[in-house]
Parts: sequence; C-alpha cells; structure tokens
Amino acid sequence: MSLRCETGPRGRHEIVISESLSTKEAHKALFRFDDDAYTIAPESLLDSLHRSIRAGALKIHVSGGWEWMLRLALWKDETPSRGEVFFLLKGLGLSDDDLRPFASSDCNDIFHCLYYGQRFDVLRRLCNKARESSEKMAAPDGGVRINCHLVAEDAGLIVASSL
Repeated sequence: MSLRCETGPRGRHEIVISESLSTKEAHKALFRFDDDAYTIAPESLLDSLHRSIRAGALKIHVSGGWEWMLRLALWKDETPSRGEVFFLLKGLGLSDDDLRPFASSDCNDIFHCLYYGQRFDVLRRLCNKARESSEKMAAPDGGVRINCHLVAEDAGLIVASSL
C-alpha cells in the first residue's frame, strides 16, 4: 500500500507565484527552479496564495515588486493608501523625517529612495512582514512556508528577501 501526498499546482510541493515575467526571471536567475514551478498570478495575489495552498503547496515563493510586497504586508488586494503605507513603513523603522519628502508624491517613489539609498534593512523587513502576514492569513495552521522576494524590476534583480 502506498500513500499519495497531495501536491500543489502542476504536482509540486514548492512553487513560485510571480507578479510578471520579469519578476519570474529575476527569481529563476537566482534559484534556478524548473519552469513548471512558476506561475504568473493571473488574478489577485491573495487568491493565488489561497488556491496554491488548497492545491497542496507546502512552500511558496512570492516574487514581486514594491507594491506587491506592500499589498502582502498589509494583506489587501488593492493598492494601499498613503496612510497605510506610511504606517507600515514607520513600523519597519522609517521615521517621520524619512517619510516627509514623500508626503505628496507617489508611494512608489519611496522604493527608489530606499533602493538607491541602500536601505536594504528596511526592504528586508518589508519582505519579512509580507511573509508573516501571508503565512498568518493564508495558512493560519502553520503548515505552509511562504518566502517573499522583492524585485527591482528596472534592474531585473531580487533586492531583498524574507530568507
């Protein structure tokens, strides 16, 4: 008698949900998973996570850009408000003085400031917060590991990770 283990999408226990082709390629360049491990999220990231867990995935990598990591950390499908982003980033170690220049600009500009300012500590904390939120909300029983990888799409590189 043999036991059969449920598996995730395409019969895999470890998968990658990517935001786009470029975030997939950034992950693949570093981790070198087979093509069948990758899915570009066709719909909401949160729905993709839930569906992958229901399908039996035990380890999920999320490879995405700044806004995707913010959405995961805040556990919401829509673009977060400036207030939500500022509150989150303050909890990750940024001060009012750090955020003041962005009071009237696009929240995506904050990423460029952190990235080019080499504030990788904050970017790593964001990935860790995204991992914690997604594991708590998508897999509250604790049986699934979710790793979050922040990609600078213009550079085509993972610049921070929860690993």
